[in-house]
Amino acid sequence: MSLTRVLIVDDRDEDNYYLEALLVGNGYVVDSARNGAEALVKARQSPPALVVSDLLMPLMDGYSLLRQWKLDVVLKLIPFIVYTATYADPEDEQLAISLGADAFIFKPSEPENFIAKLREVLANSAAGRTSNTVPVAGNENSLLKLYSETLIRKLEEKTVQLDKVNRELKLDITRRKKAENEIEHLAFYDTLTGLPNRRLMQDRLQHSFATGSRNKFYGALLFIDLDNFKILNDTKGHNIGDCLLIDVAMRLRSGLREGDTVARLGGDEFVVILENLSENAAQAASIAKTAGEKIIIALNEPYLLKNESYHGTASIGVSLFREQEITADELLRRADIAMYQAKSNGRNMLRFYDPDMQAALDARIQLEANLRNALADHQFKLYYQAQVNQHGEVLGAEALIRWQSPKKGLISPLQFIPLAEEMGLILPIGHWVIETACDQLKAWEVNPMTSKLQLAVNVSARQFHQQDFIEQVLKMLSIKSINPSLLKLELTESLVLNDIDSAIIKMNALKEAGVCFSMDDFGTGYSSLSYLTQLPLSQLKIDQSFVRNINLKQVNAVIVQTIIGMAKNLDMEVIAEGVETVEQYDFLKCYGCNLFQGYLFSKPLPVKDFEALIKQQTTMH
Repeated sequence: MSLTRVLIVDDRDEDNYYLEALLVGNGYVVDSARNGAEALVKARQSPPALVVSDLLMPLMDGYSLLRQWKLDVVLKLIPFIVYTATYADPEDEQLAISLGADAFIFKPSEPENFIAKLREVLANSAAGRTSNTVPVAGNENSLLKLYSETLIRKLEEKTVQLDKVNRELKLDITRRKKAENEIEHLAFYDTLTGLPNRRLMQDRLQHSFATGSRNKFYGALLFIDLDNFKILNDTKGHNIGDCLLIDVAMRLRSGLREGDTVARLGGDEFVVILENLSENAAQAASIAKTAGEKIIIALNEPYLLKNESYHGTASIGVSLFREQEITADELLRRADIAMYQAKSNGRNMLRFYDPDMQAALDARIQLEANLRNALADHQFKLYYQAQVNQHGEVLGAEALIRWQSPKKGLISPLQFIPLAEEMGLILPIGHWVIETACDQLKAWEVNPMTSKLQLAVNVSARQFHQQDFIEQVLKMLSIKSINPSLLKLELTESLVLNDIDSAIIKMNALKEAGVCFSMDDFGTGYSSLSYLTQLPLSQLKIDQSFVRNINLKQVNAVIVQTIIGMAKNLDMEVIAEGVETVEQYDFLKCYGCNLFQGYLFSKPLPVKDFEALIKQQTTMH
């Protein structure tokens, strides 16, 4: 039995593929054409059992095919199914049926429904019930008129749809262009201030290099950092900080020449690029200095931030350039170095980069790198400077840290202690000093010459203000199992007065455990006298600045006498540091000072040399 052949007429490949798969899967043989003209040729060559045709097609549409199909003597009895998505109005179906269509199916149709309809049409055809409508003279004109009206209407609909699509396309292009502009703006401009960002600034800087290379003129890069911006952010909030940044950006932008660039790098850092200053370096520097000073004046003007007045300042670093002698990053780094020099010198000022700054910074960077490894590599040592009584007998010592660097040799605490404070290393270093001092006291216990020596240790403010400082010290005393009274902690006036209530609590807790306290550098402060009676101090230490000029300045002599008298009245020991001459020693003894420390007796010594000093003194006595 031969299989039923179906002709599919559709210009869309996906529709052809779908119908072919559906029909073949249900036992039919499929042939296909892409328009009405091609379908007529194929059908006349080999008539199918049924035709399934779309309506909207090129060259010859489905309506024209249907009209020609029903006028053909051979084809008019072959069933014709219209399968369309475009012509979906009731009059479309009415026209197709009037022209002789056997069925009108809308796309998409469920596979089961489509096959059922196709089988129904084939069954009707076999039973002689197929539509063999042929336009006759009486209704030909009316059908042509209906057909023409339908085509015109569809054309109008398509025109409206096309116009709508074109409008949407134009709108989409506008939106896309706007989005592209926004993306570009985000890529090259700071979202808060609207200024060029780091990326665009570097592009502008490259342009400035090229300009300088052509005309041999110097340019300048100004690195601007707002002073104390973090304090404003922390105390008033980031919204207020953002308001300040926006105002600063406006002031910087308004003061520029045409062709110059102001950019925001991030945070409170801004950059100004000045081009075409002068062929002469000194004159270019003078112009850049004038521009920088105008910026400082502008940024010093009061700000109104959320109805609150604010006075701000800025520090500026300047680096000149001509051609591309250095990279953009290097130029920026040099200006940054100069800016930090301005901050170090008091803020609210301008500084130029010079090689000496670079050398100092390089040395600092190297020192920082070495300092990070010093503790782990056991490069720190404790030196001991003797503390003696009126008879020159050593009663104890002050433990002083020294850094024995493999590369730099012995480094003074004056060089690395402030750096350790900045880097946050003062806490582990301070802990090591106390621990090492306790180890030394434990080692001295077994020797009668050293068993009663008292060790004084300096405590930094950051170390003392740790919440668990008391626990740290008590734990160390317990682990090392030493006499607490032999450990003396030296605190400065400023450390204690920074949080007097907390200081009193901590000092009393450690005093109860037996630890002694000495107030270091006494006399250099200005408000500690009223608190002396509240602090559990056992000793006042006269600062060496008073001792040094004790015989030269009358005021120093008076201050020293006052401190000695005060200590006696409060039943405290008094010790003078920095004693270097016999005249100083005699003066201090004359006015009742009974403890001394200084080069007159001993410089700070390694532990072996210090022990040798003790042994020598014991032998002499």
